[in-house]
Amino acid sequence: MQALELTIGLRERGHHVTFAVPPGSRLATEATHHELTLLPLDVTGYVHPLILWRLSKTLRTGATDIIHCQHSRDLATVVPAMQLCGRAIPIVMSKRVGSYITKRDLFHRYTHRHIGRVLAISDVIHRNVLATTPVPPERVLTVHDAVDTSLFAPDTVDRFSVRREAGIPDDALVVGFVGRFSPGKGLEDLLHAAHLLHRDHPAVQYLIAGEASHGEETYAASVFDLARRLGIQDFVRFMGFRSDIPAVMASFDILAFPSHAESFGVVLIEAMAMGKPVVSTNCDGVLDIVVNGTTGLMVQPKDPEALARGLEQVITDADLRQRMGTAGRARVLEHFDRTGQLRTLEEIYFSLL
Repeated sequence: MQALELTIGLRERGHHVTFAVPPGSRLATEATHHELTLLPLDVTGYVHPLILWRLSKTLRTGATDIIHCQHSRDLATVVPAMQLCGRAIPIVMSKRVGSYITKRDLFHRYTHRHIGRVLAISDVIHRNVLATTPVPPERVLTVHDAVDTSLFAPDTVDRFSVRREAGIPDDALVVGFVGRFSPGKGLEDLLHAAHLLHRDHPAVQYLIAGEASHGEETYAASVFDLARRLGIQDFVRFMGFRSDIPAVMASFDILAFPSHAESFGVVLIEAMAMGKPVVSTNCDGVLDIVVNGTTGLMVQPKDPEALARGLEQVITDADLRQRMGTAGRARVLEHFDRTGQLRTLEEIYFSLL
């Protein structure tokens, strides 16, 4: 989604962008909806002779000034295609996930020496790139993901539309979650925390938006089963996949972010942009986003009781919610605004030309 939104943003700023995506994917469907110029390439592994040739043919036209890879595995196709076309085209690579494998063998030294810049989405990923790849430190930058603060703005979205759809009273206090149903997202911790909190705060409601990605359906089924076993279905509502995230965020009073590990956490900046306080685990890339005690509270991961205590502190203090929400929006405007991210990308692109 970040790649899609960046492509749209760059086009709006006057650049000509070709979006290479797997044909038939959800991403291709979304890109077509936005009338982006597509190059259908199903790069799912490392060896793709036909795709390599097709990409080289596209690059040979001379219309491409910069290649921006979104996965490190793309380099195995992009670098040979660039050399085959006979043009030296600067390569930028975004790095969103850390690696536990050191990549300093001959193959990775060959592909990585052609990278002009690596853009790490957080400081923890920045350090991981330096520790595991042969890319020189001066070529690695931290460029955070960002959000459109004109779209995620408290005064532009109806706060009650999603609540009414879910059957939640306008005056109820709502704790929300948005994200994939995936192991490591901490959903079971949130359900246990909701169960613990219900005794003393029976009026609090919980909204959970998201669905399982392909291959994660078994985990999602275990989450639904846990909710049934805890007997919390009356005040915890599962909303499924939502495309109206600003409206979903507007319906929350507090965002819960119980991930066990996270390289960044776009959901956090979306909630903060909407003026919502967050209660988050203190893992990895979250440390770049949340200011503990100012824009939200941090708790230890994998600890439902700690999560419940953090949520209770914010649930019971309306003034604290207001202060944290205001500070969170100000922090996003300063550090995680889409316009600033696009300007930074432009500066990086032009510095390589």
